[in-house]
Amino acid sequence: MTFLKTSLRTAAAVTAALALGTLSAPASASGSTAAAPSAKTSANTGGTAFLAGCGWNEGRGGERAYYEHCATNTNVWIQVKRFPRSNYHRCVGPGRTNLDVDATGAWYDSNYQGGLCSHPGDTGP
Repeated sequence: MTFLKTSLRTAAAVTAALALGTLSAPASASGSTAAAPSAKTSANTGGTAFLAGCGWNEGRGGERAYYEHCATNTNVWIQVKRFPRSNYHRCVGPGRTNLDVDATGAWYDSNYQGGLCSHPGDTGP
């Protein structure tokens, strides 16, 4: 189930990047083909591979949950879901952004202020 969720998140992130023009599809790629998330190893998992990709990544082995923004030239608004506190929006730049300890999910929000932002770290309702 975790693999399926990660694959769907990756496909959604690739689709969003294509829509924003931050990622170009190879000429041979079809519209339904998404890039596979990369497998990484970690000492915390005993050297076994786990999937880490664009978008929401839940914390593992004492590591905090984070959002991986895979585009290299844009800052975007994400919505962060927290429990028991309320959800909020956060501007993230390219790369990894550690999230709150109580974060239970995060996703790109194209409807919030147009989806793009200027200053990583800014927050909103």
